[in-house]
Amino acid sequence: MRIDKVYIEDFKNLKKFSIDLDEKKMKTVLLGQNATGKSNFIEAIVLIFKFLDLSNDMKRRYPDFDYSIIYKVNKKTVKVIHKKGAYELFINNKSKSLKSFFSQEGKKLYQPKYVFTYYSGLSNKLKEHFWEHQGKFYDGIIKPDFKEAELDSLRKLFYVQLVHSYFVLLAYFSFAEEENESIAFLNDVLNIKDIESILFILKMPDWAKSRIKKNPNDRFWTAKGLVRNFLDLLWEYSLAPIYHYEKIKIDFRDEDPQDRLYLYVSTKDKLKALAKNYRSNTGFFKALESTYISKLMAEVRIKVKKESVDEGITFKELSEGEQQLLTVLGLLKFTKDEESLILLDEPDTHLNPIWKWKYFEYFDKVVKKHETTQIIINTHDPLVIGSLTKEEVRIFKFEDGKIIAEKPDIDPRGLGVAGILTSELFGLPTILDKKTQAKLNRKRYLQGRLMREKLSKQDYREYQILKAELEKYGFYEEVEDVWFKKYLAEMSKHEIFQKVEFTSKEKDFLKKESKKAAQRVLELMKKEDIK
Repeated sequence: MRIDKVYIEDFKNLKKFSIDLDEKKMKTVLLGQNATGKSNFIEAIVLIFKFLDLSNDMKRRYPDFDYSIIYKVNKKTVKVIHKKGAYELFINNKSKSLKSFFSQEGKKLYQPKYVFTYYSGLSNKLKEHFWEHQGKFYDGIIKPDFKEAELDSLRKLFYVQLVHSYFVLLAYFSFAEEENESIAFLNDVLNIKDIESILFILKMPDWAKSRIKKNPNDRFWTAKGLVRNFLDLLWEYSLAPIYHYEKIKIDFRDEDPQDRLYLYVSTKDKLKALAKNYRSNTGFFKALESTYISKLMAEVRIKVKKESVDEGITFKELSEGEQQLLTVLGLLKFTKDEESLILLDEPDTHLNPIWKWKYFEYFDKVVKKHETTQIIINTHDPLVIGSLTKEEVRIFKFEDGKIIAEKPDIDPRGLGVAGILTSELFGLPTILDKKTQAKLNRKRYLQGRLMREKLSKQDYREYQILKAELEKYGFYEEVEDVWFKKYLAEMSKHEIFQKVEFTSKEKDFLKKESKKAAQRVLELMKKEDIK
């Protein structure tokens, strides 16, 4: 699954918006200042595939905006045009009937297998778009005759939440073929050595309160389907199950009375024995998740062995960054599949600089996505993109009153953090603090004037003071290139040269004058070579 081109007529601040991605690249990173439409673009993609999936051969579903999208899936080029509540469909440039496109077989051939989305913000704006798919999944897994083999077909769109990190960690340690590789990652990156024990805390959900009256002795409050099968197995491997009625504090004044069941898995070996009842760690992960979807799970207390910690700590005590990294990488690892689309909106928010720097390295080593998978990431951090080429980056910005997205002129790879920050990728005028840069610019301006003319006593004294102060920070004139000094002499003819931030007109002016100054310096260099 690789998106090639998208056009959006009018969605939030995206007006007549076009973007051309490099479909040959597995990952594309979206850059740009806040409110330039990056998150809105990801949301629009979610809505496009949500309504394509919810449509069928008898009934169509549409987002509330017009669009066109071209993507490659299963070695076919698909073009979808939505305009005023009607679809036009093309496969390899040939018109396709809506009935065949939206049939069950058509969906397998012409739509992504999965769309995974992660959003690190507090808003529920993305989460709500997945409720219908979550409901469909829930309705399927609670059927008494539910079979594990049906899991993959129940939910095409998946929204990643922090609660999944608990299930991910359990899946990491559950299968022998994964354990060595998983332990290496958890040990090297998160300093997690092993799992000591797991306490599952279940609660009676609201939907069970009427049912339990008819069957008061049901130990899982009449749960059915996938979650019932899992809980029956969990009961077998648990030590001394305990029922307990508690009043749980919600906030400083309110309490929630709950009937709870405590199921304690005392060793990792018992966890592995439980997991063996499932075909893969992916199936085991989804069985774990069913307890959350069914609103039966109150809490999971996973006790882990951590380096430099004498006693084990619970997973909940890990930092937000540790939980975020494990959530995103782990979930993608256990839900990965071919022809999938992964949308990550600022998945690096809580990570430390080293983890950000290695982020795509972790993707390659831990996730190992299929070659037909596409990953689109929205970030504000230069450390994340340091290894990328320009084909893997799109910059969102305002131009002539509208948002555009374009490929940068240069590769982030090789620029370094300072180069990335001051390039078109982020557009910072300097990596220094504003006051220091202003002093440096003023000193260079005075230095350039000094090379051309005699300064006043006041200006010369100011120059000497700035020179002495800046030398403390390592800005020595003695090591500056002689030709750079001549360039300064030329540019110091313009007073705006000493500013830190510039208007668009000032930038254009300085760009032209810089070229002229560089040309004059080159002419002087040629004359010097002739001599």
